[in-house]
Amino acid sequence: MDEPLPDHCRCLVSAAATGPSPSPGSSWVPDGVPCPDSFVLVYDLARPTLRFCRIRGGDGARWVSQTYDLGLHEVPGKEPTQRAIGDMAAVQGAFFYLESRDALGGLVVSLADGPEPRLEPVTFHASLPKLARDAEQTVTKAYLLESDKRLFLVCLFFIGCTLERIEDVGAYVFDFTEEEWCRVSDIGDAAFLLGPGGFAASCPAARHGLKRGCVYFAWDFLGDGNDVDFHIFDLKEGTREVARPNQDIPALNIEPFWLVPVLP
Repeated sequence: MDEPLPDHCRCLVSAAATGPSPSPGSSWVPDGVPCPDSFVLVYDLARPTLRFCRIRGGDGARWVSQTYDLGLHEVPGKEPTQRAIGDMAAVQGAFFYLESRDALGGLVVSLADGPEPRLEPVTFHASLPKLARDAEQTVTKAYLLESDKRLFLVCLFFIGCTLERIEDVGAYVFDFTEEEWCRVSDIGDAAFLLGPGGFAASCPAARHGLKRGCVYFAWDFLGDGNDVDFHIFDLKEGTREVARPNQDIPALNIEPFWLVPVLP
């Protein structure tokens, strides 16, 4: 990259789309846009700026910058700022993010026009899942991730505004035909790992000594570095437990985080 990385950014790698689209008879790729190659994407968390590059592209492997418009982020008493994507997941050659509570956004790399690739936006009108039972006030913390070439959403439903009581945990797979989130209780041998800052990942459970079909959640709620527990939610059984790391850790000096193994 011929310029420094943004101070606050994240990186994703998207493999080329192979085989059928995630939902039979449908595709997120707009008309006239060919299946993309594999790309690496760096997105700025503070500004609506994207940088992406073709992997193993030979002489054509150069970084391309592109901006987008999600409107303004307005806070009372402060100057409005441009909204930036906070969390994104790469699935089958496309990049997905939560555009709003009622829309899922997608970015597809197009090689159709011009000498440089471009990210073409796609929007799906899909409302964020809600807590099924009645409650006076709830907060939903949503995580996007890829698992088994499918797009998943994990929602943590909190009662009140303190983020101290998790009322429910739900996993949803996106149906591209109906444009809706469908709740699932069986994610196979996968384990979903959730952390601070919207981090979410999937990995094989049995291979790494984890419980299959579970959501692992580690986050220091109070921000004081003393919460070393992590929560395990069994999606099929509907049970939950709190565990601690095996090591003798008296206190944390940073936010807890996951290290995810990557196969060659």
